[in-house]
Parts: sequence; C-alpha cells; structure tokens
Amino acid sequence: MKKVLFVIESLAGGGAEKILTTIVKNLDKTKYDVSVLTIVKTGIYVKQVEEACNLLYILEDYETMTSPLKKMQYKSAYKKIYHADPQKVYEKYITDDYDVEIAFVEGFATKLVAASNRPSKKYAWLHIDMIENAHADTHYQNLKEHQNAYHKYDGIYAVSDFVRQQFIRKFGDDYPVEVQFNPVDSEEIIKKAQEPIEVVRRKPVEFITVGRLVEQKGYDRLAAVTLRLKEEGYDFVIRILGQGPMEDELKNYISRNELEDYIELLGFKKNPYPYMKMADAFVCSSRSEGFSTVATEALILEKMILTTECSGMRELFGECECGIIEENSKEGIYRMIKAYLDQKPDFEKIQKELTVRKEAFDLRVRMEELGQIL
Repeated sequence: MKKVLFVIESLAGGGAEKILTTIVKNLDKTKYDVSVLTIVKTGIYVKQVEEACNLLYILEDYETMTSPLKKMQYKSAYKKIYHADPQKVYEKYITDDYDVEIAFVEGFATKLVAASNRPSKKYAWLHIDMIENAHADTHYQNLKEHQNAYHKYDGIYAVSDFVRQQFIRKFGDDYPVEVQFNPVDSEEIIKKAQEPIEVVRRKPVEFITVGRLVEQKGYDRLAAVTLRLKEEGYDFVIRILGQGPMEDELKNYISRNELEDYIELLGFKKNPYPYMKMADAFVCSSRSEGFSTVATEALILEKMILTTECSGMRELFGECECGIIEENSKEGIYRMIKAYLDQKPDFEKIQKELTVRKEAFDLRVRMEELGQIL
C-alpha cells in the first residue's frame, strides 16, 4: 500500500480544497494510505477529509479560540511558520515517510514539499494562472527561488492547458508540466441538487453564480451590468452564493442603486446545487480562473454557461456549444447576459450539447488517471 501525503494550507471553501476533498474521498483505500496536512485546521471540508483519511495539521482553527492569550500565540506561531526555513518546518511537522508527496496548491505548500529531502515522488498541482494571480510569489524572495522550488518536483500538473501555458511563460519550459483535469463527483452533485430549498422562482429569468466575494470573481462588474440592464427595462434576478471581503461593498452598491429586486446575496451555502438546478443559466463574471470547479458543476447539472473568456472555459466546453463565452470585460458581461435575455442563443441545441458534454467529466475516468500518476 502506497503512503500518500497531500499538503494544502487549509480546507476552506475554495475550488482546490473542494477538489482535494473529492480526491481523498474517492481514492482506493485498499491501494493508498492517504494523509492530508494543512497549515491551519480550518474550513468547511475538515469533517469530510477527517472521515476520508488521516488529517494532520500544524495549527488549530483560530475561530475556535476564545482565550485572548491563545489567539495572540496563534498569530505569532502563524507568522513564524511562514517566515521560517521551510526545511525546518518540514522536519518538525512531517515526521512520517511517504511514497508520494503532493503540494496541492501554489505558494507555501509548494515551498514546503520542495524542502523535503526524503526519497519520495513529489508532485505539484497548479490551479491558477500564475501570471494574473501572482500571490504565490510572496512566499519567495525572488523568481529564481520560486523556479528552484518547482525544479524539486518529479511532475507538475495543471488543471487546464491555459494554466500550463501561463506557468511556462513565467518559469520557462524546463519543467515536466502536464494537464490533469479536476475530478468532479457527478452523482453526488445530481443527488444533492434534489434537496429542497426555501427560495422560489419569482422572475421570468433567473441566473445563478457561486464564488467568493473577491475582486477576481468580477461581481462588481456583474452588479454594474445588472444596473445597466435594469435601466434598459429587462426583468431578471441574479443570485450570488458566497461570502468574502467585498460583501459590504456589494451590499452598498445594491442599496444605492435599488437593485434589491435584481441581485440577491444569499451568502455561503453548504449545498449550492438546488439553487443551481433552479436557475435558468450559470454566470461566470471572473477576471481570471484556473479551471472553474463551479462552472463544471453547472455543466453537470446541464445549465447553460455564460462566461467571460478566462482560463479553462474553452476546455470545459470542448467541441460543444455549452453557452456563451465573451470578452473578459464589463462590456463582454453585458453582451452575454443581454444575448440570453434577448433569446439569442439556440437554447434547444445548447441543451442537447450540455447533455453530451457532461459525460466527459466522469469521476471514474479522472480517478483512474490520478491513480496512474500515483
């Protein structure tokens, strides 16, 4: 039995965390002894991962701490971990030997696994456009140090070809980078979509979008487009599922422009699928993506996808017409939503192609591919 370690910073509600949870739940436990190491034991997927494998962590969840002293100690320890010699952090907290070690996100996790001097196979996962989203650079003194970390890996796997290309543009072509699409549990998504919700249809057209309320997701642009379409006389609603630092800004914009009847901020939902199932179409207004997990889930639920031109979307559609891909701008978002409201897409054709395309994202196929890597 192979011992496999995944390293990720937390199990919060992002796409990478969700994909990792799907992986550890579906890996063959007769072949793999799986562990997940997080820097902080926090996030909505903690319980699922604990039930599926061995969960290790360096720090407890800050939100569970009530003592001011413990909170102060936590903040101090957190800073020390991220500024310490990664090899010392590795040796202190990763005490077992593993056959395979996987840095499942960019940044500190990649730096930590690169510091391993054990004779394991080491793989790194790329979920983002590392040029557009350069936050991983903050964990390295310079580009050379960042490049050297990736040179320690036996394989690097990008979730889309665009992510792979951007990695090569940034770091050079002297790396074993391949594309590995994310596994998605279609059966679970379809089953959970049947659960009842209190929200009811109230508009002739209802859109859904799901994601963190951060600049990357482009909800500020989506709100501005909604105002423009409202002023042009269109009647619709966009439901946004998610939470994040832009929540107050979005609420203020909605209030100032009297958009309460057009935009609903429903917060984070543990099960977003019934809301997605009820909607007419899924909207992605993102400035950038890696390979959108939630857009893939919308595809599984056979929802037309209206999306900006960002990483992974053309690969998601493949040769099928699964919706509308528009220029990545406020104007592009306006055009794709207006086209839908004007009944411009061939709805019947797209519905048939969605049914065909979703078969390409069979969980068993993706897990077999991952098994070959391991």
